[in-house]
Amino acid sequence: MTSSETSASAFSSSDTAALERQAEVEQPVTLEQIWNENHRRSCVDWIRKSGYKRVCLQFPDDYLPHSNAISVGLKELLAPEDVKVFILADTTYGSCCVDEIAAAHVDADSVIHFGNACRSRATRLPVLYLYPELPLDVNVLLDKLLSLRADSKDRQLCVYLDIGYQYLYGEQLKKQLLEALEPKELLLELFPPIEADSKTTKETTSLERICIFIGADNQRFANLSLTAPAAVQWHIYDGSSGSLSSKNPLTAQFIRRRYFHIEKCKDAQTLGLIVATLSAEGYLDVVTRLQTMAKGRGIKTQLISVGRINPAKLANFLEIDCFVLIGCPFNNMYDSKEYYKPIVSVFEAEMALNPAWHMRYPEAYVTDFKQLLPEGRSFLPFDAADIPENDVSLVSGRLRGAVNDSLQTAGDPASLALATQAKMALMTTDTGLSFEDRTWQGLDPALGQTEPAKLQQGLSGIPINYSHQ
Repeated sequence: MTSSETSASAFSSSDTAALERQAEVEQPVTLEQIWNENHRRSCVDWIRKSGYKRVCLQFPDDYLPHSNAISVGLKELLAPEDVKVFILADTTYGSCCVDEIAAAHVDADSVIHFGNACRSRATRLPVLYLYPELPLDVNVLLDKLLSLRADSKDRQLCVYLDIGYQYLYGEQLKKQLLEALEPKELLLELFPPIEADSKTTKETTSLERICIFIGADNQRFANLSLTAPAAVQWHIYDGSSGSLSSKNPLTAQFIRRRYFHIEKCKDAQTLGLIVATLSAEGYLDVVTRLQTMAKGRGIKTQLISVGRINPAKLANFLEIDCFVLIGCPFNNMYDSKEYYKPIVSVFEAEMALNPAWHMRYPEAYVTDFKQLLPEGRSFLPFDAADIPENDVSLVSGRLRGAVNDSLQTAGDPASLALATQAKMALMTTDTGLSFEDRTWQGLDPALGQTEPAKLQQGLSGIPINYSHQ
């Protein structure tokens, strides 16, 4: 066992964890694919039109080798305007979110976001999104899709373009797909959609759907396949390898696991609300709503902000029974097998805490928490009076129910007595629910027990060479 392994525990990361962390790497890209003439023209026109003077360039981890070349090139193009350009190399939560917090440290007035983006509406700064332009042979694509021609005859064909292939969007591609597959209806869309398109409501159809995602089996496909209307078939066309594969996103195992976590959220006595975004619009409203619903069920809540989460960070919160991750649509679902306590999304917490969702099967999974607010399409009002007084947990068999003030008999010792069966011992655990109950509360401040001291000049300089003044 190495020294780095022995120094790590369930409550802390090893000293090499930062170096060994897996970066969010997708298909390798070249400089030309992420910074060509179209990108340069879009950036320069956008900056000059609005008169921005302090521009941040935000890159994902796999784009960082090209960040300096892009920054230098942009400065040269904007030399007459005297524009300062900054590089954001490490994001607070996820590379898909605009890091307005880091941009504020340099007093930036705009952000240019490269690569994968959830397109959550930024509330503080204007943002320009730039996607890579990956090569795609349309003829090979059409040849591969011919195998779906018979199934598409009487159905609606939905084709989604991933970020690397959105430059192909247009009437030409739509015409080629219609001629090759001859579907009854064809829907060609971008994913993630631009902000204007995401607000428009698409006309519903009674036809069965066949969905094709031109991209890769990544987080964007997982998000799309869960939130899109039900489809009889899902297919992924990988543009880098030219392969077509079928995919079933909603497996029985996945559904069982999510409903198990919903039951664990109902059983929780303390919920940890993890704030994994500080820029997405409406996150404070979601926090308030979750706290209100939890209070109606007698569940305590704690607000947590720890940046990018990992098992070591969350293991420090022993009193938390279940975590609710409040993040962007691409950063709100975690496979919590590696974590000590379950992690649920805002939508799953809504299903657990809001009695309006009882015995109601959702039409689609909701990853955007704004859709659960009063103006969202999946909003259901919360009424604490509808919470059943007697509800049995499907996991532990414990009786749970609403908080009834009439049952509280404070000051009556008889009401606090516990009846135990013969030959049974009562075991209690103290998880340190409140700070005052913990056996160790940090260093003793000794308030009021020390004499006031005269202010003196401390050390100055850098740690390697301190000097006294």
